Amino acid sequence: MAVVLDEYGIADGYLGTDDEWHEALPEVVAELRTLLGPRVEPAPSWFVEQGTHHPLWGPCRLLLEDGRDLGVVHELSVDVPLGYHTLCPVDGGPETWLVVHPARCPEAPRAWGIAVQVASLRRPDGWGIGDLGDVTDLGNELAVAGGGVMLLSPLHAPGPVVPLEDSPYYPSSRRWWSPLLTVPDSDTPQPPPTADGLIDRNAAWLTRRQWLGRRFDREHDDPTWRSWARAQGPSLWHYATWNALADEFGVHWRQWPEQYRHPDSPVLQDRPLHDTDFARRCEFHAFVQWVVAGQLDATSARAGVGLIGDLAIGCSSDGADAWADQDVLALGVSIGAPPDSFNTAGQSWGLPPYRADRLRAARYRPFIEMLRAAMHGMAGLRMDHVMGLFRQWWIPDGRAPTHGAYVQMPSDDLLAILCLEAHRAGCFVVGEDLGTVAPEVTAALARWGILGTTVWWFDPDVDKWRTEALATITTHDLPTVLGVAEHTDGDEAMQEQLDEFIARTGATGDAIVDELHRRLLASPAKIRLISADDLARQHERPNYPGTTGDTNPNWRRRLPMTVDELVARVGPVVPRNLSAPDDGRERERGGQPTGC
Repeated sequence: MAVVLDEYGIADGYLGTDDEWHEALPEVVAELRTLLGPRVEPAPSWFVEQGTHHPLWGPCRLLLEDGRDLGVVHELSVDVPLGYHTLCPVDGGPETWLVVHPARCPEAPRAWGIAVQVASLRRPDGWGIGDLGDVTDLGNELAVAGGGVMLLSPLHAPGPVVPLEDSPYYPSSRRWWSPLLTVPDSDTPQPPPTADGLIDRNAAWLTRRQWLGRRFDREHDDPTWRSWARAQGPSLWHYATWNALADEFGVHWRQWPEQYRHPDSPVLQDRPLHDTDFARRCEFHAFVQWVVAGQLDATSARAGVGLIGDLAIGCSSDGADAWADQDVLALGVSIGAPPDSFNTAGQSWGLPPYRADRLRAARYRPFIEMLRAAMHGMAGLRMDHVMGLFRQWWIPDGRAPTHGAYVQMPSDDLLAILCLEAHRAGCFVVGEDLGTVAPEVTAALARWGILGTTVWWFDPDVDKWRTEALATITTHDLPTVLGVAEHTDGDEAMQEQLDEFIARTGATGDAIVDELHRRLLASPAKIRLISADDLARQHERPNYPGTTGDTNPNWRRRLPMTVDELVARVGPVVPRNLSAPDDGRERERGGQPTGC
């Protein structure tokens, strides 16, 4: 049955995983339309593949994004460079935003490596939470073992006020980085370990904030960081201002005094001019991002392997991005997933979606800035729930996840921008396309050169795995191998699948983990990743979806061994003829990143 979209892109129904047509509830569609209000008509835009020739509808002045004026042109020649340009009609008509993009994303290498939650890493002199120093050490150890890539959990920024959010997939900002990634000076007092051995983000942040505060006091007037901050434009000012206000009023910005609830408030714009304490707090949070950026650059250069970033599907409705982008977000709505065989109740993730009309009107600025941050220093980028670039399940606040509707996104525009930014960053791109994926999504990902995702729990026929994919045995949301083997996690289908593998291979105990990963590494998939939790012989996964800290310490479990001990477990898994690709990176054994 063909899907019908209204002028907002709201679908009249969807084909479920049960192969049945599910009609959108009229009352839900009406509520979404009311929440969205009048549509915004954006200025004209034109997306053009690089190296193609196009006649124009009339003579236009062509202004390139670097400021060059190419004068009046009557056609787009094949040598117009990549970028975001402007066509100004000579007859005085509306300007057109011209996006010249590559045909495909950069090619991914054939490489293997480790997938890790950064916060779970540890080293002998560690800080109770994994940081960029651990990433550098793990990358160097992995390179020596022949690995070529490492997938990191999202590096997005949480809010600055305790208690901090534990999930890296529910960030305050996807355009800036977590200060918890920083490596403090060696003489900085460490917080005591927790009695239960779990990650304490609150203690880690308070310690780092004191260290960063002392460093800020010393370097407050340094023109180096100030020049960097100015170059980041309004985005950094918005982020730093939100953090300064959150320090004062808490993170729930819709409960702040009225004059601070919008970044364009005249009162807020004027406040730093007469409130020196507030101005200094804003500067502090901008300075922190300079420190993180410097350490991230150092890690990227010294890790010895290509780092793969992870981009969360959304941001917290209470966070810095939601405050800064409130005019382009559908506040009052959460994205999620309808009921399926994996979760019969559906899912609501509490993340507000972008409105397609207003995102277009903003010339996709928030999306572009988000991609640039996620690709910073990375060799590749994994996009969580990549189907969100095509359509999203929108649930009005207060309704159950079953009472939502699919809303179409401007996928052609988003994919073109993703491809352009990937080329500029030198990043290959991976889409997390698990679950029921429409054929047009699979075709689009292939056309744009975006790898898919293959997971053994869902597809055990390793020899027939697709080449253009990132492959793993499990993910952070799924059981570990030993969790299923020891009957402490997983469902009946997973248990039967693993039992069949054990019967066929004769593997027992730890050998089950090793044998499964030997099959993984020998698979046709381009990118093959060993789970750090499986290497560490963990029985519990990092996250149990749909549960809270009251029942599971999600995102707080630390690996029970240091990074060198972890990589020592790789040896029995790696075939002798398997080595890292020659990707042109200089492999350097470096120390901890020290900042800008």
